[in-house]
Amino acid sequence: MSIRIGHGFDIHPFSDDPDRVLVLGGVTFPGETALHGHSDADVIAHACTDAILSPAGLGDIGQLFPDTDPSLAGVDSMILLAGALRQLRDLGGSVVNIDLTVVAERPKIAPRKAEIERRL
Repeated sequence: MSIRIGHGFDIHPFSDDPDRVLVLGGVTFPGETALHGHSDADVIAHACTDAILSPAGLGDIGQLFPDTDPSLAGVDSMILLAGALRQLRDLGGSVVNIDLTVVAERPKIAPRKAEIERRL
């Protein structure tokens, strides 16, 4: 058995679009300023995706799901995460643990942490 450790990191600017909704770990945060991105800009799902892809030698989220692909416009990042997991499993790999750090003043994540963990 081989153990590999991946690292994921993601950052998106805030969006000026009042119709966008903030999504973190597959959970929506109504009333909070959303993030700008080609997809739903879920930085938690994106960081997890990169953490899965990198140790398997599968590149990163931008290579696997490029922001130049019009079919991915507005896509739910949990779908991208599931795609990365599928590719890892196709190689015979599995995820044991993902540790994630979110750096943000708001929203408060702790009250919704269990919900985010369930979605992930």
